[in-house]
Amino acid sequence: IHAMYLAMYAAREEHKRLKDTYLQCMTIKSAIPHPRIMGFIRECGGKMYMGECNWEQAKANFFDAFKNYDEAGSPQRVQVLKYLVLASLLSESEVNPLSGPEAMSYVNDPAIVAITALVAAFESQDVVRFEHTLSQNTEHIQDDPFIARYIADLRRTLRMQALESAVLPYTRIRIDSLAKRLDIAPADTEQLLVALILDKRLRANIDQEQGILAVEQDTAEHQQFEALNKWATNMESLLRSAIATIG
Repeated sequence: IHAMYLAMYAAREEHKRLKDTYLQCMTIKSAIPHPRIMGFIRECGGKMYMGECNWEQAKANFFDAFKNYDEAGSPQRVQVLKYLVLASLLSESEVNPLSGPEAMSYVNDPAIVAITALVAAFESQDVVRFEHTLSQNTEHIQDDPFIARYIADLRRTLRMQALESAVLPYTRIRIDSLAKRLDIAPADTEQLLVALILDKRLRANIDQEQGILAVEQDTAEHQQFEALNKWATNMESLLRSAIATIG
């Protein structure tokens, strides 16, 4: 019954009722649902958390949905595997879900081949290759309404990663030069740089008159602090994912 309500609220995009019903489903311990039903509940949870931009929780739910669909022999497992990859990329996880033993059986599926190519472009921070992969695989990627909803977020995440890496060797660099590397407009590049600075992922200043980015040099002490902070953040993220998967 709860699964039916989930389907209805998801179709109507009634987010509050969807979340309330999903949380109720997660508290039911008296009955063991069929893996196909549990897969559907977890898939709804994953989509719900994606709507909240809670990529880590979405990833945990999609992974659980995939395992349940796989156990039930449902073809929906391939679709949910794509959603798992999407959430993983948006969370900027260093773990590729397609490399896990659970996903190895589906690496030759056309839909997974397409998403694998997208992951490869993402991991290499190749913005041009990413766009090419999208355009060449519309059937398996952009034609999916759910995935299409997050393409802009995915593109922005990749561009910020690529930009962050591109400025590393420099103390000063022209913004239009960075824009050319990313194959995007200078104005868009400047907006991404501002976001990186505000997120404290980049210690730099922008000279808008000259169109130049001036990067502050990190001291050895600051680099050590940042490395420890990143390690602590990753450990916290792994712990949350483990807790979400278990319970």
